[in-house]
Amino acid sequence: MNKQISLFLLLFALAILSSCGSKDTKKDAWVMPEHEVVTRQMPELSLTDSITVGTRQYTYSILRTPSDSLQKVRDDMGDLYLDNTIRLTLHRNGTQYFDKTFTKETFSHSIDEEFYANAILDGIRFLRAEPGQGLIFSFAVSYPDSDMSVPFLMTIADSGSFTFVKDENLDREEADSVFLDNSDGV
Repeated sequence: MNKQISLFLLLFALAILSSCGSKDTKKDAWVMPEHEVVTRQMPELSLTDSITVGTRQYTYSILRTPSDSLQKVRDDMGDLYLDNTIRLTLHRNGTQYFDKTFTKETFSHSIDEEFYANAILDGIRFLRAEPGQGLIFSFAVSYPDSDMSVPFLMTIADSGSFTFVKDENLDREEADSVFLDNSDGV
């Protein structure tokens, strides 16, 4: 039995001594490969459509453009995303009455600071016309490549003034809507 214990102690001591050698541990250490930081952007999208309300013909044009001049957003992997501008132009019976370019800043007072810092102006869709009120659009401020979103309803009156509120109806499905979002990929 003493021989077995002595043999065990000898092998244990050899194992300790061999692990204490001047071996280069950098070769054996597992190193996370460097992540190349990529700047991503949503594709530019352009849409023009018309709707008739009573005797009036409305035409809306939407242009979403990635912008180098706006602050970039960084995701969990360290990649950067360009924020977008959305230009909305409205014509009534052939006469332009609204033309405005929106950024995420438009909605900043209605979004908490942390979400705002990590989100981009994602998309817009036409929802419906409300006689006597105007045209109603839905805007989305979202985390890039995510379904984390804060939607807004914007009503644009015939006078060209607009108001917006957070859209509390998260299950909105409108048959007549066209949504410009990141479904085309990055």
